[in-house]
Amino acid sequence: MPRFRAVLIFPESSGEARYEFEAPSTFVSGSATRVVDAFLNTADGLDLPGAPVDHEINSANAYRTAGAVSVTATGTLTLRTGAPVPFVLLISPARRPE
Repeated sequence: MPRFRAVLIFPESSGEARYEFEAPSTFVSGSATRVVDAFLNTADGLDLPGAPVDHEINSANAYRTAGAVSVTATGTLTLRTGAPVPFVLLISPARRPE
């Protein structure tokens, strides 16, 4: 299965979380919103206090070329405390080890 990486950035706190995961090659073939939604719904251990319980996607774009695809998104995670946390998300194929 192909490997992907995701970088989740939290502008308000200057925080950042990085993930590497396996997914079917069709993972990035759908709409950008569906890719982001699937990642946020299945990401294990999001590095946030209070664990997110919901999210809202404000924008999502997929940049596809013959060799690769990158997905970018902005939105808000809602924590169990009810606090909204804005985010920027980048998803792309993981680099192969050299």
